[in-house]
Amino acid sequence: MKKLAIIGLGFIGETVIDAIISQKIDFEIQAIYDINEKVLKKVQRHLKNVRIMKNLTDFSDCDVVIECAVQSVVEEIFDKVLEDNIYFIPMSIGAFVTNESLYLKYQNLDEEKKKLILLPSGAIGGFDSIDAIALEGLNSVLLETRKPYHVFEKSAYAIKNGIKLDKNKETIIFEGNAKEAAKEFPRSINVAARLSLATLGREKTRVRILSDPLINQNIHRVFIESNVGLYEFTFKNKPSPSNPKTSWLAALSLISFLKKIQ
Repeated sequence: MKKLAIIGLGFIGETVIDAIISQKIDFEIQAIYDINEKVLKKVQRHLKNVRIMKNLTDFSDCDVVIECAVQSVVEEIFDKVLEDNIYFIPMSIGAFVTNESLYLKYQNLDEEKKKLILLPSGAIGGFDSIDAIALEGLNSVLLETRKPYHVFEKSAYAIKNGIKLDKNKETIIFEGNAKEAAKEFPRSINVAARLSLATLGREKTRVRILSDPLINQNIHRVFIESNVGLYEFTFKNKPSPSNPKTSWLAALSLISFLKKIQ
């Protein structure tokens, strides 16, 4: 049985723990880390033998490390997991397109090391088809993400740029590339980074983000123009019960991914 370290015990981290406790997946939780002491103690009440990591690189006796925290954590532990030859599953995939040093490290990994970095599909899917389409060349890739009004109501990006959200109709908040999107929306648009790494890259993958008061789902639409056809994928995801910025599917994609490597 593989031993797991979980960094970040928000909705996604808790979903992994629940899946292990309910035996949906077969892993042993070896170590946990979170900046919230109350959350750590709550988890310890359910998992008596789990070790609380003293620092972010304390992976002794772990086979797989899951990051469900923030982009800066990915940067901090990346070298260590590779050095220890541990499988690494980052959910804050945006780190690979916003951080220049990390981007170059990832792009230049040899094939054996790259196999250790496992990227879940997150809030969208269809990557098997996208990989196939890409074999004959991609002309353009656009991700359009719509989320409910309240998700962006206090958005730092909207405030900084003087964007007033309309309570009655959709408002375009952002248009740019995947690198810019992941930088400006580090907690809610990791899907843009994941798509860019599978297609045209962080500079050429286009992203449009909208606030929509008429929906209660997180809706992602992927538009691809290629040499073999035109493609459109739509994902209408329920948000997680505890974090409206995160699609429930993102957590489930991680569970599905873990099931394949257990």
